[in-house]
Amino acid sequence: MQTIINQLNEVFAPMDAEVLESSKEWARSRVAALATFKASEEYQALRRNVWALYPKLHTIAGGKTWYALFNQNTAAAIDEFMTKNCAAVVAKRNAMIAKKLTAAEVTDVTETKFTHTRDGFDGIFRVTTNKGDKRVEVRTIRAGGYNIQCLHLRVLVSVK
Repeated sequence: MQTIINQLNEVFAPMDAEVLESSKEWARSRVAALATFKASEEYQALRRNVWALYPKLHTIAGGKTWYALFNQNTAAAIDEFMTKNCAAVVAKRNAMIAKKLTAAEVTDVTETKFTHTRDGFDGIFRVTTNKGDKRVEVRTIRAGGYNIQCLHLRVLVSVK
């Protein structure tokens, strides 16, 4: 099982770095969009109507939580938060994969094959389990990355 996790970490590394940089860029673009909006005439007109102003600010930022983060922190603090957030997502992803492999009772990896695709990669592992030979499929696609949703990796794991 650790062999698969190590191989996945190696394969994921370039994509994880790309997602991290994209996430930081997305955050910077949301901060810039907020600054542009706050300098606009529309903002000045809405300042007296908080019931209309805050939903607009939240939409521009990508949600209430993102607005709070972007509105109350420096650029360095936002970059640090995005780095920690991406690291947490990677740890969660790896834990999810490890849980599926543990549930399948993987004892040995007999074959691995990775195919890089336009959106990510597909990985196939032939493994030996306590219940016989099985096949572990890992599909990764990039999702989001446009409008107000930041780019992230979507990972699908199946054990057959």
